[in-house]
Amino acid sequence: MTKQITNKTAHGVMVWDTEEKRSYLMTNDEAAKLEKEQGATGEPAVDKAEEKPKPTKTKPASKKEETTDGE
Repeated sequence: MTKQITNKTAHGVMVWDTEEKRSYLMTNDEAAKLEKEQGATGEPAVDKAEEKPKPTKTKPASKKEETTDGE
């Protein structure tokens, strides 16, 4: 299949067609059939965009104390 489900909404499902390189809105019934076909062929459906990992908050490295006596 060249169609991937990108976004599910209340009115239908947004589908990306990799062969035609365009997206379009599909009804929920048509999308259910598409999911069944993709499940049978082993192609995973894309439910939503991949989430980026959240950056962790880290403290900045403390500066080494400088001495004025040359050491």
